[in-house]
Amino acid sequence: MSIVDMGGITKAVEKLISENTTGYKVTRNKQRNEDPNIAAQGKGWIGIWRGDRIYEPHTTGSSPWLVDLSVMIEIQYASWANADDVEDRLMDAEKEIMDILNANRTLSSTVLMTTGYDVTDNKNESEEDVYFQASIITLKAQVRA
Repeated sequence: MSIVDMGGITKAVEKLISENTTGYKVTRNKQRNEDPNIAAQGKGWIGIWRGDRIYEPHTTGSSPWLVDLSVMIEIQYASWANADDVEDRLMDAEKEIMDILNANRTLSSTVLMTTGYDVTDNKNESEEDVYFQASIITLKAQVRA
């Protein structure tokens, strides 16, 4: 059985974001950032992780499996000024990242196609008096294996 090269897919997402943006600290397969000081630098912090894979039988073509997969893209921003600033910056970043991903729906030919997105907002817990929030984009795609 062939398995999906999730490392190649997450590398492609990292490269697309890194080459088409400036000001973010972009990481792949690192631990989730818990430090608001890192998220407050530049335009914020972006983490990229592999998500779930669901293998379904597929009888057409040479590949016996159609795989639905997900890639998690977390955008964080922090501010000591006010919550409105954080929300505005996260919305701008979310649009910027989704525009980049939509412009390359095969993720540099690593997937057949992007099939959708889920976006979840998250307020990070911090002991300091800081506004520290995140938008988590779950990119959904399909590939044959």
